[in-house]
Amino acid sequence: MIRGIGREIRKAVKDAAKTEGISVGTWVRRSIVQGLDAAANGSTTFVELSKDVRMIAARLTVLEKSHRELHQKVHAADTLTSISSIEKRRKWRRT
Repeated sequence: MIRGIGREIRKAVKDAAKTEGISVGTWVRRSIVQGLDAAANGSTTFVELSKDVRMIAARLTVLEKSHRELHQKVHAADTLTSISSIEKRRKWRRT
């Protein structure tokens, strides 16, 4: 007897149990245990996702650092270019 469950679900459970050749109680118990196992395994997936997020964060930190360094080099090169162009202008005016 399955109380609080609609007719369609009850019929599906009875049919599934009959197909497997086991009682409804055994089928329900096994399904509950499988559901609990799946829920427990879900936390393992969460742990794996946490590790992946930490790895991505570390990689992002490295990328940001290399981006800053590259930006500084480019900015320094622009500064040198602008200084040399200013000097060229001064030399041009003198002659």
